[in-house]
Amino acid sequence: MPHTSRRKKHPSQQHKRLEVTDSSGWTHVTTSGNAGRLNNRFRDQKSTPSDVAISESSNQAKEEGEEVVEPPLSPAEAPASVTLSQLERQLKESRRRWEDSETWASAQGALRRALPRATSLEGEGYDDVSIVCVGLGSPSGFLRGGWVDRRSVSMHQLAALTSVMELLEKQTPNRDVKVYAQDPVFNSYDRALLELLNITVLEHPGAFERVSSRALLFCPGAERRHLELLLAHNPAIVFGGPLEDIDSDTVTGYVRARDSVQLPLFEEQEHAFWRMRVYYTPSERG
Repeated sequence: MPHTSRRKKHPSQQHKRLEVTDSSGWTHVTTSGNAGRLNNRFRDQKSTPSDVAISESSNQAKEEGEEVVEPPLSPAEAPASVTLSQLERQLKESRRRWEDSETWASAQGALRRALPRATSLEGEGYDDVSIVCVGLGSPSGFLRGGWVDRRSVSMHQLAALTSVMELLEKQTPNRDVKVYAQDPVFNSYDRALLELLNITVLEHPGAFERVSSRALLFCPGAERRHLELLLAHNPAIVFGGPLEDIDSDTVTGYVRARDSVQLPLFEEQEHAFWRMRVYYTPSERG
């Protein structure tokens, strides 16, 4: 009886795991065999930092003309080596870089102009002002089952949020500043870190219910369907966008009634604030 054996793959045929970053800053973990196909697709996409990463199976279904239903987001998977103290150190360093940047200088100038009007309302129900954060992502873990790494982006965005919090507290010394955050990808490390920063984590739709005409909406990664719901509440200030790219009557109406300042490139992590703006109601309109 002839001897048979399994054919072994030549070393050149074995695929290595690689990281591929698309035009919006999503880092996808793939294999060397698929890297070329991913890069070609990313060059053709008109994506923004708020886009949700599409899995390989979803991409194939789209190519075949099938309707794709994205799976619900689940908490990010933190590496086994992550510790809360490590995250605190990373946040401290990210905030140092953020506050040394021209991006923060520009955002700070716009916020200083916007805050007096946003916090000028008096009367019942206006004893405090709030910051509502939606779509921050996870500073500690991998997304989409471990295939997408946005930790650096989220950490720098969280650093920016803490700077905005401190500025608002200084600008409104007699007000109680409350900060809320909502994102289905938050894991236990993210929640613990946010708690240390005095940020209340809410479950859906808690954050949406906190948005009002006195709220500062911090939405660096909110999707279009969420922005339509959030902007319908007419928040006083929005840090996010670019909203001009969204084809929506609600979003367009909000933008037309506001002035805005486009933030310069944040060179330390350009995808964290890509083309973002600070939108606010001017004190006087001609």
